[in-house]
Amino acid sequence: MANGRDGGDDWNDPLADIDFEEFELSEHGSHSDQESEPGVYTPQPPALITCPSCGAAQPATNLHCEQCGARLSKAELPVAPRPLANVTAGTRALTVILAVLAGVVVLALGFQIFGSSDGAAADDPTEAAGDGGEGDPTADATTITTLTPLQPIRPISIECTTQFNDTNLACDNLIDDDDDTLWQDNALEGVGAIFTITFSQPVALEQVTFTNLVDDERFTRNWRINGVQIIANDLSGLPMVGSLPNENTRDHVVETRTLGTTELIINVVSTYPSEALDDKAFDELALAEIRFWGRLVETVPPTSTTTTG
Repeated sequence: MANGRDGGDDWNDPLADIDFEEFELSEHGSHSDQESEPGVYTPQPPALITCPSCGAAQPATNLHCEQCGARLSKAELPVAPRPLANVTAGTRALTVILAVLAGVVVLALGFQIFGSSDGAAADDPTEAAGDGGEGDPTADATTITTLTPLQPIRPISIECTTQFNDTNLACDNLIDDDDDTLWQDNALEGVGAIFTITFSQPVALEQVTFTNLVDDERFTRNWRINGVQIIANDLSGLPMVGSLPNENTRDHVVETRTLGTTELIINVVSTYPSEALDDKAFDELALAEIRFWGRLVETVPPTSTTTTG
């Protein structure tokens, strides 16, 4: 029997006959030694990128620069989805307007239905047209308006703001279809002269023509109309303007578009100055005639019938 390895008491050691290398702690090796040893994890330094704005280096995982805050990634930013059409402010407003219009239409239809049933007496043509008694004439509600072909329109009267106290120079001479009869405006040099023309029935005028004195000497010695303003009583808020050339070889046309006028006012707003011949010049207008072209407006009265009780 062998003794123990430490020379102590005799005892049977089961490991006495086994050879083994004793384990001893060794000093830590350098970092380079560890890298060569297999099975040891070595972390890699992070990849760096450069900020396109300030040039600072920083980890590639950054979305914004640590120095200036600029965006580093070139990927498109997420875009919020478009709102549904039925939730926008404009659509809501349109929906409200359509709802209101629908309500108005429904109310109007209801008023028509119930109003016609309650006022059935109004549908009786006898009561609507006359005194309400039996045998009164009744009229159809439809009135027909027609226009005659284009034709010369002769006024029934004309008035001028000023004139000589001489029948040979009266204002009526301007609408008598005679170029030899004259009117004079009593030395006003034309500017401010106003003509008021009256027709016997409504007319849809298309043209007003002005004829100057044909005689060259008289035409030159008098003032001539340049600019005019025409006002029809059916379109009083829409004056029509025209400009006449300084010549006497033809009629001068001013286009008009009336619907059914019975009175026309012509204002002379500017003139050409007279010219002296043999040291003679005059202050009147060299105007001989005013003519009108248009269509008569004819209205067919409603047809009448007689009812018996």
